[in-house]
Amino acid sequence: MRLLALALLSVLSALAGEPEALAISASIQSRHLPFGTLLDPFYASPTSSEITGYTRCGDSALWTGHYLAAEAFRFRVTASPDALANATRALQGLEGLVDITGNDSLARCRLALNSPFSAGVEREEAANGVFRNPALGYSWVGNLSRDQYLGVFFGLSVAYEQIPTLRPSIRPLATRLANFLVASNWSNPNFSIRPDQQLAILQIARQINPDRFTPIYEAERSRLADFVSLPVAFDSLSTSSYFKFNLIYISFYSLIRLESSPTKATYERAYSIARRYTANHENPFFNLIDRALSVPDPRRDAESLELLDLWLKRSRRDFYVDRRAEVRVCADQACDPIPVDLRTPTDFLWQRSPFQLSGGGSGTIGNAGVDYILPYWMARYYGLIPSLGVPSTTAPEAIVSLYGPMPASPRVEIQGRPAQIFFASASQINLLVPAATTPGPTTIEVLSDGPILTAQTTVQTVAPSVFTLNAAGLAAAIATSGPAFACPNLCQPVPISLPSALSLYATGVRRGRQTSATIGGLSAPVLYSGPQPSFLGLDQVNLDIPLALRGRGLVEIRLAVDGIPANPVTVSIQ
Repeated sequence: MRLLALALLSVLSALAGEPEALAISASIQSRHLPFGTLLDPFYASPTSSEITGYTRCGDSALWTGHYLAAEAFRFRVTASPDALANATRALQGLEGLVDITGNDSLARCRLALNSPFSAGVEREEAANGVFRNPALGYSWVGNLSRDQYLGVFFGLSVAYEQIPTLRPSIRPLATRLANFLVASNWSNPNFSIRPDQQLAILQIARQINPDRFTPIYEAERSRLADFVSLPVAFDSLSTSSYFKFNLIYISFYSLIRLESSPTKATYERAYSIARRYTANHENPFFNLIDRALSVPDPRRDAESLELLDLWLKRSRRDFYVDRRAEVRVCADQACDPIPVDLRTPTDFLWQRSPFQLSGGGSGTIGNAGVDYILPYWMARYYGLIPSLGVPSTTAPEAIVSLYGPMPASPRVEIQGRPAQIFFASASQINLLVPAATTPGPTTIEVLSDGPILTAQTTVQTVAPSVFTLNAAGLAAAIATSGPAFACPNLCQPVPISLPSALSLYATGVRRGRQTSATIGGLSAPVLYSGPQPSFLGLDQVNLDIPLALRGRGLVEIRLAVDGIPANPVTVSIQ
């Protein structure tokens, strides 16, 4: 048991922060950037990890811009060198999409001429036009849409604001792209950029290169600002072509935030049309943009975090789903937003209609996960997850994790007593609450050579908290047969064969007098509740799993100590 607990504790130290977001970033770097910009891999089979090709080149520029924004928010929150490296690579990929065309326009994607994966993408994108640049060693796909430009400028704006060290590279790239669009009069044979989108791009261009683009923006603002509401109002008549709302939100994110003139009220009125139409669509990305453009809204902000948790329950492959038998149907779509974890697979979930009943493929395309990490890091940046996050309650001898930008060589004090630190990084500290800490409202202080960081909590005799391995609530637990989880990349449940006992790993339990538990709604005998003697602060609760749960699959465990409930967790029963 000691070896299993040691393995578990090492997993907890690695995953107790923002594991899913970091794992998604690592996956994108290793599997979704074969030529520098975002593509999704084809796998040999639904269960294989062997990559046999790539797809979704058509929107590669768009989603690379969103990915750049995600890593920029992550860098601002954590100061992570990894986030800076990832953002730099995404920016270099976008530079490659401009260099390859030879005229400062944008390519949809570029493909290495010597890659075995290029031919398949070229066949898939033949209708958009495939061109070759032997001097650079790449082919590229043309027939650009406005979507690509808007996504790229969105990413450039966020990265320019959040990562100052990248500004010398962002400025010439944004200038080249904006110059091309101005010179082409905002149109080409394939698209025409409408007033709200044109002004958004110029707003970003003047943010990045004010000397060049402020006069152009101000002239176009005078000419076009009164017309920005018209296309938004038309788009807000129906959910058809739902991706249009993603373009509206990313356009107004910059258009409103960066505006200081009285015209801002005009932009806000236009934005409010789309917001009123989509506010109940259960879309955390749109909610986070609304958080940036308006005032704190506890209901909206809580919903955003709940929806992100549901995203983590989704398959990362494109398995076909049909929800017509599971939800209320009105004509050809759901009557209400389909729960996030049940929605159809796609490249970026928040640009797909939440009312779409069916869709997907054969489970051989891997989704990148930008639709999780972008709103997640925005939630961190905008304070939905506090900058110095701490549980609202804790207990003496409990393990506590603090989240937020942390100083180098930190020290922590609670009620004037030094707390033992198990783990410290730029964004997280794991510590032990001193045994002599007394109950009541308490300030936790993070000390260093710089400013003191503080957070408020309430100390109780018990504050039960069961360790989880992902935001979907997978329990850090060991059954008689071994760990009830596997974490090759993202942690997943391992089904438990019955009969079996189950050990939950927790903290804040040891000073309790009575522990009760249910598994799948059935009362579960508590065999032991107290310290796990191998590690400071780690508690263990042993349960006997009722045999009636055989075959139930994923079940919820609810634990209470002295009547105080712990966080619900899940395991899978075979």
